[in-house]
Amino acid sequence: MKALLLVDLQNDFGNFGILEIKGTSEIIAIANQMIDVGYFDCIVASQYAHPADLKNFAANHFFRYPNQVIEINGIPQRLWAIHCIEGSFGAEFMDNLQIKGVHKIIQRSIDATRGSYSCFNSEKTAINESELAIYLHKQEVEEVFILGVNIEYAIKDTALDAASMGFKTFLLEDACLAANLDTLEDGRLAILELQKAGITLLDSDQLML
Repeated sequence: MKALLLVDLQNDFGNFGILEIKGTSEIIAIANQMIDVGYFDCIVASQYAHPADLKNFAANHFFRYPNQVIEINGIPQRLWAIHCIEGSFGAEFMDNLQIKGVHKIIQRSIDATRGSYSCFNSEKTAINESELAIYLHKQEVEEVFILGVNIEYAIKDTALDAASMGFKTFLLEDACLAANLDTLEDGRLAILELQKAGITLLDSDQLML
């Protein structure tokens, strides 16, 4: 069984969003093609639904600002502008995404206890017992295909977790965007890390045949 995982295609990462990433319109178009192609047995969309008091928000620390790195729970972690607050417009999926074609929506937040942005995060629960892991196992999924944002954060951590749990993991490289907050090489370096971990790179048109 094959699963498509749409990672964080939400307003705060789209046009004019708080953490806008250029090119999301093109990614949405590819995501809709993948939803319609009939190649996947199940389609999952992840959705950040942060609490307002999230420790990774710069506003929740005195004299701190977005993109600064501090220690949280003894782990160096980046601080972010407030975004994707549960129930907010910014947390909603981008308008053009064909969300009706999605079988399962997974809501989660940043795991400050391990500095992870993975879609397998689940508060006080091991990754292999998270909502996403349980769903994929219940659907007897063996292969996971990932697209969305951001390569260096949610996509990378999700792909590494998926591979660690034994899923054959694929990255649809032409349908993934990087934030490149530190350098223009951030996304490329994250992809190299995923390749070294055994994640397979594909282009979406390879699944349209």
